[in-house]
Amino acid sequence: MKSSRWMGVHRAPLERMTRSAAVGLVATLADLVLLSLLVRVGHVDPRVASVPALCLGIVIQFAGNKRFAFRDRSADWLRQALLFLAVEALSFTANLVLFDLGVRLVPLPLVALRLVTTNLVYFALALPLWARVFHPEES
Repeated sequence: MKSSRWMGVHRAPLERMTRSAAVGLVATLADLVLLSLLVRVGHVDPRVASVPALCLGIVIQFAGNKRFAFRDRSADWLRQALLFLAVEALSFTANLVLFDLGVRLVPLPLVALRLVTTNLVYFALALPLWARVFHPEES
């Protein structure tokens, strides 16, 4: 009986985290593709190419988390977008700083370095704050 109650209480946040991680994966793949194209094809400095690549990820994160991960169907798009952007401004800065430090200090390929830095920021900073921005549909 206890385990069934525990599963009912804790399943929804775990499912949201899983859906959000899937959205994060799509956003990360888009980020990596754009970053790689800009660096390899466009010969853009990795630190400069990081900016538009992260911006693309932010757009995917907002739409995907609101509608899919948190299943938020509220019409509160503007307020949520502003709060989301505040979280993302903090996350964006953390990503830029960590990536810049990594480029200078850690001998990893760009893709591996990006995966480490964005995942650290995602799980430690962004996801916990997004849970305060979106209003999941009650089951």
